[in-house]
Amino acid sequence: MMIRKSFALLVIVLCITSCAGIPYQDEAQYAYEEGLALFNQGKYTEAIPHFQRAIERDPEYSSPYLYLGRSYLNLSQWTDAIHPLRTAFRLSPEEFKEEIVSLLLDALIVGAITEFKKGYFKGSTGYVREALSLDPDSQRAQDELIASLIALGSQFLSDGNISDAIPAFSEAIELSPDNFEAYIGLAKAFLKNGNYLMAVETPNKAVNIDPENRDAQDHIKELLK
Repeated sequence: MMIRKSFALLVIVLCITSCAGIPYQDEAQYAYEEGLALFNQGKYTEAIPHFQRAIERDPEYSSPYLYLGRSYLNLSQWTDAIHPLRTAFRLSPEEFKEEIVSLLLDALIVGAITEFKKGYFKGSTGYVREALSLDPDSQRAQDELIASLIALGSQFLSDGNISDAIPAFSEAIELSPDNFEAYIGLAKAFLKNGNYLMAVETPNKAVNIDPENRDAQDHIKELLK
């Protein structure tokens, strides 16, 4: 009887010590697989803590970052998805980067739109610049960057920050030489800056783009006064 008790105690001790000695990588793999099973069932909210635990156990393990980002995307939590997808892109082998880029681009652009709607134009511009660094040919990202730059320039202008407003409008014009709104914003910035010659020349360019536009005509009349 004593031998049986001693053997049972030995088994318990071995079990405890073996569990305590599980490498963090094995723990990370187990947590990731638990999260993946929930993800595949569409239980994205429940999957997130498992992916986070896997990342805590092994910060260089790329798969939990990817599926953490995908979980946030499926929950329409776009800005939350950006950081894990960035990390997944950095850690993943080259052959998997293209798939991650597609997901990260979506997260960045929709994140930029979300920031834009909140009035956080600087954050919006930063996200779109990052998207363009991943895909310089993305027309969607370029359009969002132009809109963000014009809104950012307008915000600088209303705050009296002319030195930052001028570069924002100027960059928008470089990206979109026919953008009427950017020319008008730049003209207003030059006017506030005391550069009256450029303040007149800039809306003239806008009038050449849209001769019937009353805003440009009114702006020129105001300058002439």
